[in-house]
Amino acid sequence: MIHTLLHEGVLFVTLNRPEARNALGDAMLDGLEQALELVATGPSVRAMVLRGAGGHFCAGGDFAQFRALMASEPGDPDPIALVNRRFGRLLQGIVACEVPVLAMVQGAAAGGGFGLVAACDVVLATTDARFSMPELGLGLPPAQIAPFVARRLGTGAALRLMLSGERLDAVEAQSRGLVDEVLVDESALRSAAGRWLARWARAEPGAVRATRRILAAATGGPLGDSLDLAAREFAACLRSGTAAEGLAALSVRRDPAWSTPFGGWPELP
Repeated sequence: MIHTLLHEGVLFVTLNRPEARNALGDAMLDGLEQALELVATGPSVRAMVLRGAGGHFCAGGDFAQFRALMASEPGDPDPIALVNRRFGRLLQGIVACEVPVLAMVQGAAAGGGFGLVAACDVVLATTDARFSMPELGLGLPPAQIAPFVARRLGTGAALRLMLSGERLDAVEAQSRGLVDEVLVDESALRSAAGRWLARWARAEPGAVRATRRILAAATGGPLGDSLDLAAREFAACLRSGTAAEGLAALSVRRDPAWSTPFGGWPELP
């Protein structure tokens, strides 16, 4: 269900269930959680790319699974709530990921797929991409994705979009702040993604992870605590020797040792 490939420091994660437009079931969530664990435990990973196979990004939740759960006893906690909350933890993991995450969107990005997009750092989309949150029209709240969409678009704009159920094309999604670049086709999409990955490759990996931890702390607790963490991260990076290499490279106008150009695309589903 999930195809992962580590190539030149980039973890390519492909939602690989094209017959269901990459709808999110347990197997898909297992694979995404494993990809995040690989980032957390693999210092060689410098960026993550999230994409869908078969011309679509992700059509949202797997309603066949929810229909089966509806036949179960509610319980305390309700098994439906447990499954739903698991997806929220996944979105939290993407936001808290210690490397930058880039989404490449083609076709449908609906419901949970919209939430995945909103959780990523940079979103590139082809002109055929369509973004929607149809949950309210189906009698459901956009439960786990709502905070992440509001974080990306602002609370008022997110609510208006949820209430309307409007389907956005890529250009409109860019104007709303969901998409960063709109590309004409898959070839242009890959070229644009390659440019982003090449820019990110110029940043020192340890300093990138430290920056991500600082930003995560700044949104989750008192400012003083996050600044204390920032001071410790700064000291650790300075003492690691990477800053000396960066300054030495700057003084003679060469690339620092960690800068590795993105050399091309691997074979992906």
